[in-house]
Amino acid sequence: MGFDLPYIVGHVDEELICPICADILEDPVQSCGCEHAYCRACIDKWMQQKQICPVDRSDLLPGHLVPVSRLMRNMLSRLKIKCSFAENGCSQLLALEEYRSHVAGCEHNPKVVVECNKGCGMKVPKDELARHNCVFELRELVQNQMAEIAELKETQATQELRIVIQRRELELLQYYIAALRSTNPVMRNIGEQLDRYSLMQWGNGLPLANVRTWGSLISTPDTPMHVMVRDVLRTCGCPMHLLNLMVDPCHETRWPDALITLDARRENHHRLNQYVTRILPPLVSGKPCVVVLGGDNTHMPENLRPTLGLVMIFVDGVEEMLQEPLPDGEYI
Repeated sequence: MGFDLPYIVGHVDEELICPICADILEDPVQSCGCEHAYCRACIDKWMQQKQICPVDRSDLLPGHLVPVSRLMRNMLSRLKIKCSFAENGCSQLLALEEYRSHVAGCEHNPKVVVECNKGCGMKVPKDELARHNCVFELRELVQNQMAEIAELKETQATQELRIVIQRRELELLQYYIAALRSTNPVMRNIGEQLDRYSLMQWGNGLPLANVRTWGSLISTPDTPMHVMVRDVLRTCGCPMHLLNLMVDPCHETRWPDALITLDARRENHHRLNQYVTRILPPLVSGKPCVVVLGGDNTHMPENLRPTLGLVMIFVDGVEEMLQEPLPDGEYI
């Protein structure tokens, strides 16, 4: 690899010619022993086969190669070279260091990529532009994209199947861990702390809610509503192992003591505005849905504070608050 000798303008000293490719030295190095100079690419390829100088057969190892002298660099910098597309109309004379970048983008290069001027917007080599058929090329592009889409759909189906399998495995693991926690008080305490932390990590990404009408609060007594709550929690990324713990207390009979009946809620109505609530996507029925997390509400009385969290559904009167989420550090 070197600069093509026929394109050089003027006299060339023999010392500037690579003994391997017989062209002008490019990125030159020399042996520190015999001081013969070579193109870097040429000598690297040569030394993969032989460990001798190609000129005088003296020993030559990679560690023997050093930059060429300043005199040789100055001689190379004074050379001028014509563009390799001079026959196509390029008249520029270039310094050697400019040659490669110029050739890559030369407007006289028949392989330079240009944009089709017929309206399709595709980029094609300049020498193929006359034969370029927009309809044919676009049809081929669409077919390729359709094939890619089909492949992506197949990959998506495979991944969805894996997710289903992994979800089942996680549910089995969840039941196993729950059994262990029920028999070991230490594990139960640690598990509850980790559940609380995981729940707050998830909840911290939800927008804060402003409940304007606590009187529109309703319970979730039927199975279809429970299914909707589960779907909403899953959609917004609730940790899978906590889904059941969040869905179970949806019914008012599982709420904290001060919320368990309508009379109790009326008696504690003045305290409900102190809840920190987070808004969830609306249910399929269109009803507003909020989550009350224990980690958000440590300030509340024990008879109003959920152990981990509970979901409340309203008829109306709920809106998103434009407020920064609570910091991460106070979950446990």
